[in-house]
Amino acid sequence: MTAKQTCLITGATGLLGRALCHHFSDNQWDVRGLARSPDALQSMGDAVQAFRGDLPDQVPDEAFENVDVVIHCAYMSRHTTHEEARRVNVEGTARVRAAALAAGARFVFISSTGAHEDALSYYGQSKKTIEESLDPSTDLIIRPGLILGPGGLFQRIRDSLDSFGVVPVFEGGRQQIQTVHVEDLCHAIHVAVQGGRTGTFVVAEEDGIELRDLFRSIADRLGKRCILLPLPAGPLLLVLRGAESMGLRLPLSSENVLGAKSLRTQPSAADLADLGIELRGTGQSLDDLLRNEGG
Repeated sequence: MTAKQTCLITGATGLLGRALCHHFSDNQWDVRGLARSPDALQSMGDAVQAFRGDLPDQVPDEAFENVDVVIHCAYMSRHTTHEEARRVNVEGTARVRAAALAAGARFVFISSTGAHEDALSYYGQSKKTIEESLDPSTDLIIRPGLILGPGGLFQRIRDSLDSFGVVPVFEGGRQQIQTVHVEDLCHAIHVAVQGGRTGTFVVAEEDGIELRDLFRSIADRLGKRCILLPLPAGPLLLVLRGAESMGLRLPLSSENVLGAKSLRTQPSAADLADLGIELRGTGQSLDDLLRNEGG
């Protein structure tokens, strides 16, 4: 009998982290989850062994013992200062990777299609910085598109449309965004890990969809109106930054606007073919996620 493999998933209470915990457990892996609030993993029962971690300072060595693969999903997206975010995201990633290498485990970094040289948002810039600190000959970098699933940015967009039906857009909302269903992303990561892949793989639907069409598609499946409120990007950023400086948490952030301004479609067809997988298109993903929610 082949011994079970063990994976450690950081950010295990987030959208992707939680989905990966379920996916790898369902595929007969021993799963460990690292999170600031490990009690939130209790709903998974014995499927996940929970560890408390708070990057970059609290990285428990015992969580890495006898681990085969470390999948690093943890990322601070809501922060007070960029220095605070840099410590958690850049220094924290370095600490996790060092612990993985010391344990003889493979390291998988969850990046983003927003990571590129022209990124305007801190999110895209920091993901790119972290990618450049890794070794593509030994590390695996996954660049997903917008993850469609119960949580994260998609959930905030969904909830905003469900509650208000109004979405601010600039440049007509014509920016192209690539998406990926969270279950398809978990499968792709699993295939890449099992295949011993290294280097960078873009996991997102190839063609993408205009933001305005994404908003309308979500609203349509919810049975809600969708009013696109055109705003100049500059004034919108000023308003959002003012709200953020007062500690207000809005469905849309200045980071979201900067990310949208620098959206770039990244080629994914060759990577998906290399992995031997097919992804649901945006429409099918939304159907599967929002089925029976319209009212």
